[in-house]
This record gives sequence, C-alpha cells and structure tokens, in this order.
Amino acid sequence: MGLLAVYLGVPPDADERLGDLDPDGVVDFVEGLLEGGAPSVDVDKAWDGLHFLLTGTSASTPIEDDALSEAVVGVYEFESDDFLGLTPTADLPRVIAALEAVDIDARLSSADFSAFHAAELYPNIWTDDRAALESMLRAAFGDLLAVHRLCLADGLDLLVSIY
Repeated sequence: MGLLAVYLGVPPDADERLGDLDPDGVVDFVEGLLEGGAPSVDVDKAWDGLHFLLTGTSASTPIEDDALSEAVVGVYEFESDDFLGLTPTADLPRVIAALEAVDIDARLSSADFSAFHAAELYPNIWTDDRAALESMLRAAFGDLLAVHRLCLADGLDLLVSIY
C-alpha cells in the first residue's frame, strides 16, 4: 500500500474539529467521514504527478497562493502525521476557475515524463507506458475538478487527505 489522495466534501465548520484532532487520528477521522457518506473522490497515487503537471513542482513543496497547487493540496494545511489540507468554500471559485483554464490535453501531450522521474515524484512510475500515465493523470484531473465543483454547489469545504 502506498500514499493515496482522497478529496472529501465537509461541512464549513469542519476546520474547527480538524484543528482539535490528535495528529495520529487523521486517518481514522477521514475514514469515518467516508463511512458516513461524505462526497469524495480518490485520485489514488496520481496526486504528486498531477501537482507537477499543473505547477512544475512536487506536491511536497506546495506553492502558496497558487490556485493550481491549492487544487491538489488545499489552501490550508493542518498539523498531522499524514497530510491534511482544506480549501474553504469561499476559495473554491478561484481554484475552480484556475482548473477550468487548464488545457489538460495540451499539458499531457507536452509532458516530459522523464522530468517527473528526475524530480523523484511519488510513486516511482514515471518511466511506465506514456499512454497509461496520460490516462491516469487525465482521469485524476477530471475527478479533481468535479469534486471542487460539487463542494461549491453543495456549500461544502474541501478536505484533502494524503495518507
């Protein structure tokens, strides 16, 4: 098992509960939300490659005030043993506009996957079949945009969990 990214819609007051969480209890908290039926998208292991495709950097070095970086890792980060970020509802229109401005097909057709490999992005798959990598990233991008739109439409904050 490796690190996977799950994006969940949470009530706008969830940041208060997240701030009170024991850093060791994040995975249990997220899994409880999922079991409770929170709207979610799992982009599996595509998160770091998607961040690199959109920003040119690894998700391990998020870019502050960059809507495309925030689309992948959230606007705010919580102290945790696992990665936990949050995008408040008020920030969703800005992030969605940035995602909608991306020509994902153009980015994928010009992507240099050897640069992904050289950047040591997670996971170590960037020398695999190009068509499979493009398909994985295209699907992850579509899911990411969809969950941002869903959260905005439902008045939810977006919780990012990478564990």
